[in-house]
Amino acid sequence: MKIPIKFPNEADKIFEEASAYQKLPSDERFRTLFEHIAAGMRLMEHSPNREESVRLQAAQERQWQEIQKELFRRHGRGSTGTP
Repeated sequence: MKIPIKFPNEADKIFEEASAYQKLPSDERFRTLFEHIAAGMRLMEHSPNREESVRLQAAQERQWQEIQKELFRRHGRGSTGTP
């Protein structure tokens, strides 16, 4: 049975949106990115799983900080200016 409605191909739609985004000036891309981040944060604030999301975010932040500390310990300079 043929359906009289044709849905757009998701891959084509994503490609078109990405192409349009890449053509924007850098300040507009930056603003758009922050708008998406803000929208995600608003969704998280009103989520029934908010507490778990906050715990996960805190755990990921701690993990990232440990990775940075290890990276600087191995390759960077400490606060005393010594390698």
